[in-house]
Amino acid sequence: MTAKVQSDFLPLFGAWFDTANIAQSADAQALASDAGNLLADLDLSAMVEAETTLLSHTPSSATEAACLLEIIRQNIADSGRSDGMDVRALGAVQAWLASQTSADATLNGVDRLLHEARARG
Repeated sequence: MTAKVQSDFLPLFGAWFDTANIAQSADAQALASDAGNLLADLDLSAMVEAETTLLSHTPSSATEAACLLEIIRQNIADSGRSDGMDVRALGAVQAWLASQTSADATLNGVDRLLHEARARG
């Protein structure tokens, strides 16, 4: 996962989110199967590229983590991505959340959280 400056992440997410909402409100999948639909030939390659860039991002704030989770949620609702980027992005969010809650840097992700919980319990 690559980290980008937050100032680049949020505007790109905003554009992706707005496009996703337009596609959802227009029921893009149903329209795409209609031969008479003028939107059927709409080029969404920029949205796909933006999504790929966003999913490659390691969050650096709770805001970025929440935005990544929204992309992942929409992908899962659409049966997930075939390239597994949504799963990798979910792992990045999980790792970031774990790093925010524990000081033990020798463990990764959920292992770190479990170790911390066991130490308290």
